[in-house]
Amino acid sequence: MVARKLNRMIAEHPTLLRSKKSSLTRPLLVIMDRNSDLITPIQHASTYQALIDDLLTHNANRVEFIVTTDADAKRPKKTTKKFDLDPDKDPFYSDHKFQPFPEAIESNGVELQEVTQKEQQIRSKTADGRGPAVDPMANTAANDLATAVDSLPALLDRKKQLEIHTSILQAVMNEVAARDVPQFYELEMALATGSYSKDPAEAKRNVLALVADPAKGSVEDKIRLVLVYGLATTAKSADMDEVADAMKHGLESSEGFDSTARKQLDAGLHAVQYVKQLRSMHMIPTMAMEEMESSQESSGDMLSSFVTRASRKSSEIFAKASAKMGTILGKTHKHRATQVVENLCEMKPNSEDQEYLYLDPKVKGDVDMNALRTMTRAPVREVIAFMIGGGCYSEYQNLQMVANERRTVSYGSTELVNPVQFLSQLEQLG
Repeated sequence: MVARKLNRMIAEHPTLLRSKKSSLTRPLLVIMDRNSDLITPIQHASTYQALIDDLLTHNANRVEFIVTTDADAKRPKKTTKKFDLDPDKDPFYSDHKFQPFPEAIESNGVELQEVTQKEQQIRSKTADGRGPAVDPMANTAANDLATAVDSLPALLDRKKQLEIHTSILQAVMNEVAARDVPQFYELEMALATGSYSKDPAEAKRNVLALVADPAKGSVEDKIRLVLVYGLATTAKSADMDEVADAMKHGLESSEGFDSTARKQLDAGLHAVQYVKQLRSMHMIPTMAMEEMESSQESSGDMLSSFVTRASRKSSEIFAKASAKMGTILGKTHKHRATQVVENLCEMKPNSEDQEYLYLDPKVKGDVDMNALRTMTRAPVREVIAFMIGGGCYSEYQNLQMVANERRTVSYGSTELVNPVQFLSQLEQLG
C-alpha cells in the first residue's frame, strides 16, 4: 500500500520525472515492514555505536551517563556527563563506530598514546609550550619545529576528543560488565542464526539457565532474550511459558527486585504475550526457518591506565562469551534487511527479487516481473532501504555490509528507537 501510493505520487508529480538523467542513475528504494524482522531491534549488539545507543542515554547524537567519583566514600559523588557525537567532526567516532567494542577500546588506547607522545615531543623542545621564535630563513630543522608547534592546538583538540571517548567507553564497559551483556549477546546470536535448529532442547536449557539466574542481566535484558527465543525458534507455546515463568521466579527471588523491577517485568510479560499471539497466527517468520549467512571477518596516565585495563577486561569478557561460537565478534552476521537488499541488488534467483512487488513511476501499473527477469538489468548503484516501523543502529550498520565502491546504501525508518523503546512498543501492543 505504501509503495503504491509513493509510486503514484512520483508518477503524477509535475517535476520529479522530468530529469534528463539516465534511468541507470535512479536509486532502488526498498520498502520493508518491521514485522518481517522483530529480532534485530531488541537483540543485544556488539559494536561501539549500537552499544552506546543500547546501554547509555542516547538521543539526537547526544550521549549522557552518570560518573561516580570517590566510590569508597560514605557519600560517593555522582555527576552527569553529556557529550555530542558527530561523526562528521569526530574522526575517531567516524572510523570506529561500526567496530566491535573491544576493538574500539584498543583503538582508543593506541591513538591516545600516539597523540600524547606527539604532544610531549613538541613541548619538550620548547620552554613554555608556545614554541621558539623561528627565522623563516633558518635551517630546515627549525622550520620543521615551527610547523610542529603550529600543529599543537589541533593535536590538543584531537586529544580532548579521544579522552571524551575514553570516558564513554568506560561508561559502556561498566554496563557491559555489570549486566553480563556478552552472555546475552552470544545466546541471542546463536538463536537468531539457527545454531540450535537441530537441538531445540539445548536452546531451551541455555535460555532457562540465563533468565533464571538472579545475578545475570537486568529485567529488560532477560525479557529481550525470551522474546528472541520466541521469535527465532519454533519452540512450543508451553516452552515459552516455561521460560517466562522461570524468568519471573528468578527475578522475584533476587534481592534488588523492587517496584520498578515489578513494573518492568509485568510490562515485559505483555510483550511476550504479544509475540505468542503473532506466532499462533503465523504472522511472523521464525529465523530458524531461514538460512542465515555470515560475512568474513570485518572487522593522561589515569586515562592510559584505564584503557589498558578496560581493553584487557572487555576482551576477556567477550572472548569468554563467544567461546562456543568461535570468534563471533570477528564476524558480522547479515540481518534480515541486509539479506533482502543484497538479494535485490544482486538479482539472486529464488529470493526476494522474485517475491517483492516491483514498481516504476515511468511504467503505468505493476512491472511485469516475468519480462523483467529476461531483461538485462542495470547494476544497482544506489540503494535506499526504508523500514516501516522502528529502525535501529545495528540494522543501519549491518546494511553497510552490502555497500561497496560501486554501491551506496542509505537507511531510513519511521522512527529510530533503541532496544528498550522498541520493547516498550511491543509491551503496549500486548
